[in-house]
Amino acid sequence: MSSLIEGLPDEVSLLCLARIPLYLHPNLSLVCRSWRAAAQSVELLRARHEVNFTEDFICVCAHEPNNTWQLYDPRRNLWITTPALPSHIGHISYFSAVSVAGKLFVLGGGHNPETVEEDDEGTFATNEVWSYEPVTRKWALCAPMIVPRVSFACGVVNGKIIVAGGFDASRSPTAKAEIYDPENNVWILMPDLNYTDNNICNGAVLNGKMHVVHMGTSMVQKFDSVEQAWKTDICSWSNSPAVVVREVVYVNSFTCCCFYKNKNAEHIEIGSFGLYDTLMASLGNEIYLIGGVKKGEWNPQGRCLTSNVTVLTFGRGGPPAFRQAAPMNGGIILACTSMRV
Repeated sequence: MSSLIEGLPDEVSLLCLARIPLYLHPNLSLVCRSWRAAAQSVELLRARHEVNFTEDFICVCAHEPNNTWQLYDPRRNLWITTPALPSHIGHISYFSAVSVAGKLFVLGGGHNPETVEEDDEGTFATNEVWSYEPVTRKWALCAPMIVPRVSFACGVVNGKIIVAGGFDASRSPTAKAEIYDPENNVWILMPDLNYTDNNICNGAVLNGKMHVVHMGTSMVQKFDSVEQAWKTDICSWSNSPAVVVREVVYVNSFTCCCFYKNKNAEHIEIGSFGLYDTLMASLGNEIYLIGGVKKGEWNPQGRCLTSNVTVLTFGRGGPPAFRQAAPMNGGIILACTSMRV
């Protein structure tokens, strides 16, 4: 890079470019070669950190387009499409996704049976881990998980990624758990879960602890980092994936959103959406309900999918406020998470 801005050293020019929001970065590449190089450089990423310029996004992957993630910018109410995930598995499904230190991580997963050609068994479970850097717009292959897995619990605790449960490459439920250090790009085995079963499991981080819940059970396993052991407790949010806002667990139970707080096992309906298969992501004091299938609206060609995005904003008290965000592209939502860049 040279002569980014005439009359200014490149170091100063980068600090100026660092304040340009991500949705405008494609335009930077159209200015000239040096700006295109700067827009995709690690130096620009460092400059953003130096000026403490951050943006929040909701990251969503749908069945279509194939292996493509979209980033929702809540400040500007628009969607940004990323380069497709370069996995060898087409239409990868049953994976987990989280964000750490400004990067999106996509972990594990396997083939979608509907996309596998005849006489091809596909890949049931992989241990692949990919990271996406939004500033450089590049995917990178990270150290693989120790255990290939699908439909597993995943969460971030103290800047490290914890995965547990799910099904391994032999299609059997696994109690194995492991933790990933993004800074050193290394996986370490953790103590096994106390139990597992033939159901998928969900994860949530509450009060700084990783919680693992198997569908259809009333028990939760949470990891005690001091004793380095999983502790079992009663849980009331076992039927659906959950998100956490202000240390409160919210669950979308098909037709309504409910919450469970501490051990009160209290459920309160806060809204009826008439949707199935809706996924959720939390950002600050908001919950984003993304996609889903409209209840009662079916057609001969298949399910009636929606790309709607409903935002619930929680105040200091009373029911949340509702609003509609810009709809996303794609049909069945495979995964979503929030990210700060």
